[in-house]
Amino acid sequence: MTATWKAAGLTYNRYLAVAARAVRRSLKEGPRLQAERRDRMDLKFAKWETAATRYPNRRSRSPLDHNSVSKYAGQQPRYCRDLHPPVKKEKATGCKELPTTAFKIMLPNNEVRLPQPRLTSQTVVPRDITEQFTNAASKLRTGQLVKDEFFTLFEAVGALEIMDSKMDSGYLGPGENHAQALEDDYDVMRELQPQEVLGVMDQLLCHEMAWHMGHPLSQTLFTSIYLDKLLWPVPKTLDEARFYRREQEYHAEIEEQSPLTHLVLRAFCLALVKACDLVHARVTAEYYYEVGPNCSISCGTGMSDAVQEEDFLAQLYNRSLLTEFEIEPLQEIINQAVSWLNEQEGRVDVNLKQALVDRLEFRKHFLTALSQDIDVVHTRLKEPFVSCLNLVSPIEKSMSLGTPVPEAFSMKIQRRLASTVPPRPMVTISSKDAIDHLRRLCRDAIDMQEILDYSSSYNLRVAVWMLVSRKPQPAVYIRSLLQTFIVHDMKVLGSIPVKQFLYDDLAELVLPCSTLLRPENEEVEVPSDPRFQIVRSMEGFVKRVSQPFVDTFRTACLNRCRVRRALCHTIVDWDNLQVEAEELDAHLRTLTLEQPLMLHGGEPTYSYPLSSWIYHEKLRQIRLIIQMGFELSIYSPEELPGMYWYLSHICSTHLSHIERIRTFVIAESKRNVSATSLLRRGNSKAAERKRAFEKTLTVLDRHTMYLIATEAFALALHGLYAFLARHQLLPNAASSEAYSSARLRYELRMKPFIPITLPELVPFEVYEREATLKGESDAAVLERATAAVGEARKAWETVLAHGAFLPPLEPGKNPSTPPSKSAVGDDWQRDIKDTLRACIGASIAIGAVSKAFSAQSKKSQTAKDEQSSSLSLKVEIPEVGSSARWHDWWAVPRISEANAGKT
Repeated sequence: MTATWKAAGLTYNRYLAVAARAVRRSLKEGPRLQAERRDRMDLKFAKWETAATRYPNRRSRSPLDHNSVSKYAGQQPRYCRDLHPPVKKEKATGCKELPTTAFKIMLPNNEVRLPQPRLTSQTVVPRDITEQFTNAASKLRTGQLVKDEFFTLFEAVGALEIMDSKMDSGYLGPGENHAQALEDDYDVMRELQPQEVLGVMDQLLCHEMAWHMGHPLSQTLFTSIYLDKLLWPVPKTLDEARFYRREQEYHAEIEEQSPLTHLVLRAFCLALVKACDLVHARVTAEYYYEVGPNCSISCGTGMSDAVQEEDFLAQLYNRSLLTEFEIEPLQEIINQAVSWLNEQEGRVDVNLKQALVDRLEFRKHFLTALSQDIDVVHTRLKEPFVSCLNLVSPIEKSMSLGTPVPEAFSMKIQRRLASTVPPRPMVTISSKDAIDHLRRLCRDAIDMQEILDYSSSYNLRVAVWMLVSRKPQPAVYIRSLLQTFIVHDMKVLGSIPVKQFLYDDLAELVLPCSTLLRPENEEVEVPSDPRFQIVRSMEGFVKRVSQPFVDTFRTACLNRCRVRRALCHTIVDWDNLQVEAEELDAHLRTLTLEQPLMLHGGEPTYSYPLSSWIYHEKLRQIRLIIQMGFELSIYSPEELPGMYWYLSHICSTHLSHIERIRTFVIAESKRNVSATSLLRRGNSKAAERKRAFEKTLTVLDRHTMYLIATEAFALALHGLYAFLARHQLLPNAASSEAYSSARLRYELRMKPFIPITLPELVPFEVYEREATLKGESDAAVLERATAAVGEARKAWETVLAHGAFLPPLEPGKNPSTPPSKSAVGDDWQRDIKDTLRACIGASIAIGAVSKAFSAQSKKSQTAKDEQSSSLSLKVEIPEVGSSARWHDWWAVPRISEANAGKT
């Protein structure tokens, strides 16, 4: 029998839209009508509220439904007790009548529950309104909204989503039936030509790399009809994972008829899906950020991945990526496909055959490389990714041989995915972008293994930071795997306990050959022994600090926006740790009987090693927050003078702290030499202690030289921008009517540092005076900038000469021996050389401004009666990523004459 709405010529969606409104209207008025029928006239004017409206934290239910509140038997809710006196329980089976004012709550107060009586009325006569309803609905236009004055905003938005092809994935257009909306006309059983198979493979490769870049599967790989047939229904065995679901006897017949599709292409697709499964498993197991369909941020396990702040979408839409299958059967299918292709001499073009073989071989090696996962820490196998990298160029060269098959990809598949998002367009990236991303992924995976050669925490920090700072930034899979390398099962780089890793960093910076870090202290079991108490105190320190310390390495593996945002939060935790560490230092020095130094007018001063180490780490993070603000283009042009001055201020504070640490390390080194000579200990023990102090002093020297170079360059740019701001030559990002001022901008930029105890926040008046160099003449400002940029250039040259990593200090190794070739070391050298180029550019810019200012001064002296004219200069601040921006952290302006070319 034909439905009435169908006979009336309505579409099902139109019928649902009108019927849903009628149902909602009837549900809304139900409680009021029932109350009136019970002759409760005093409730006619009551405001009917749902639980979700009045009590947002409670579950929504009907106030007349006794079953929904049966679990509250015997108790009165808090808000009811506040309004009414408690009602005593009755021994009878009936319920005591509640006051009418408490009727809205309708929570019974004894444990006997009576069923709700069914309401009947002789005055209600049912009437069939189907004909009137269909007649009224037939007069509506498609997509027309039916509403009254009680239509809420939520209902209006929901109605707009219905029957809108951009918002409703189940929308059926005029004249479109169910089969046309969900099913595609493409036949996966048809025979493909070799160039078409090649084209489908390349299209899938582009979609795979688009997924790696952060686009969802629903807009990339899951638009492939071949993959949809392969994965749905979910195959229980690998033999069921085919483009068709027929009997077992039918498989061999089909493969013989069209082996290019059902053997070669199937092998490629199976390997691709399994590779995505391995990537998905690794990324979701680590620290990343995702914005799902409803824009809710979620994070993987771990510490808690634009300018794209979210860089991975893990939603699988209720599809399985062959998780339950191992890679060996898949590689065997690939071998069968390669063997079949090798047998097709003369039947398939040689170039096409080789192109297909290259793609299958790449898939096999790619599966091997991804399946290593964390095991590569122990195996150190680079060959799988090296093989993949060697095949990328042949694949790129043969892409022109393929013929795209656009009909093999469809947006209709989105309607069958388990998703709450509206339909979105298919994401397509160029083959060049896909190949470039794939080549970088393989190269980064190979270079990442360099960090596994652990020698010191200083070297590891340099290697990790330079690897994740590559442009473009490594893929999210590489950064997730790097997090696993850093710490897994409480082991750093697979072999070093987290406690030992922390002790190594303490020994490198503040505690060389210290009693606090000696492993033999753990063998003492006498509670009254100071060494036993030292071990207990240090264990508490390790438990408190080890996780934040390791997280400083893991945080660097996020995308750049998230790195800076995470640092803004973690510096508060490190500030609290410093307070705790100061108390622990005071306790430990009573156990170690530390001798103070007489500094600052003869006052006894103690080293405070643990809190000094934490303060050093906190200052490093503050400096990174400021410098990454330049990299992410957060600061407006008018803020550049102040932020470069504040960067120099932090560097100056950090230098003073490093100098304090050096003073105590040198004093301890002298005491250690004296004690060793008096006790006449063996040369090996003395040599070991000497190397430890030399390593610490080398680390302190590295930090000092880097901070000197950074401070000098920041002062040079500060002076240059302060001069340009005085003469109103800087481009203004805000209009004159904008709600912005120097004080408001200061409060915004200092917001991450307000909760910090040390270093103390600079008051706005001091910040403004130093940023504008108030009280200094233009000539003094330019002279200061010229001197600072010259000092910065010499300092950066010294930093470059020292190299990226600490030299080996073990016996038998020559510290002057140049290190072996390192890709990460090359990245570090390139970064410092870019900084030197920026120094040279800043020197040229300062010279151009000084020249123009001198010419203006001469004109002013010759015409004393006339008012000096403004400088005719044009200032351009290069954007991050442009060729004129030599380094992301150093925004060197380009100076040119206003009516001439650039200088």
